[in-house]
Amino acid sequence: VVGYHLSRQLALEGHAVTLMVPGNKGSEKMQKEPFCRWGELRDLGVATVWGEPADCAAVTGGEQFDVVVDNNGKDLETCQPVIDWAASQAGAGQYLYVSSAGIYLPSDTPPLVEGDPVDRNASHVAVEEYLAAAPLAESIFRPQYIIGPGNNKDCEEWFFDRIARGRPVPIPGDGLSTTNVAQAEDLAKMIALAVGNEAAKGELFNCVADRGITLDGMVRLCAEAAGRDPEDVRIVHYKPEAIGVNGKKAFPFRYTYHFFSEPRAAVAKLGMTYTRSLGDALKERWAAYIESGRAEQDLSATFVLDDEIFASLHN
Repeated sequence: VVGYHLSRQLALEGHAVTLMVPGNKGSEKMQKEPFCRWGELRDLGVATVWGEPADCAAVTGGEQFDVVVDNNGKDLETCQPVIDWAASQAGAGQYLYVSSAGIYLPSDTPPLVEGDPVDRNASHVAVEEYLAAAPLAESIFRPQYIIGPGNNKDCEEWFFDRIARGRPVPIPGDGLSTTNVAQAEDLAKMIALAVGNEAAKGELFNCVADRGITLDGMVRLCAEAAGRDPEDVRIVHYKPEAIGVNGKKAFPFRYTYHFFSEPRAAVAKLGMTYTRSLGDALKERWAAYIESGRAEQDLSATFVLDDEIFASLHN
């Protein structure tokens, strides 16, 4: 989803943008979000090409680029051919890599900030290190959870699905764990600020919102976005390990600790600013949710695990 919003942002700023999409143009995947929005980008002048990361030179027809952004690769096997192509064939002087805030280790002193310890076994780390040694001016961006048009991963939808049907919302733990939920448009804005910017070169940026939110707070904001009184939405807290439930399958966010990072470097070095609150963004997302027809769909299979949780708590 960041690729769609970033391409749009850069095109609106007057940049010549080529969007390379891994995979086959005729595949079923291209009918889904965000790929089905590529027509909007082409209307803005964005060139779209399809192929595999290892074939960048052939796919782009030997075209030269000032800046390369990798929002696809998650491991060195995928990313190294792109980095090598950018450095040796594409003529690029700047390389922006979208990594992940998920590589940070839990901290006793949250929020997570740039430079905090990371899991050395995380695949993104090897990419970051390889890129740092490449003959390119690199910048690393670490996003966390994202909401926004064109997203192909459920985030706010998980909460909306339950609120729309008047169901209880199962939240693991006590609901006070803090996370970070960012708007895709803000992430695109931050990355765009780095393009051609000397202040961005060689830097690491937490590509996240400027405020954290508790898990219970996310339920309440989603309820307000849906026009519901948050007090009328029942939150059910539970301990996954106590009732034999896999918390990772039952809930879309990390919940065992305060997993939230702050965009300190982007604010200080890129002049990043934020204008729209998460609550206002969620109202827009609720309108899109209703328009999509998802609120009327039969999602009973989706709630099987929820119902198992509720039943376990009553035994």
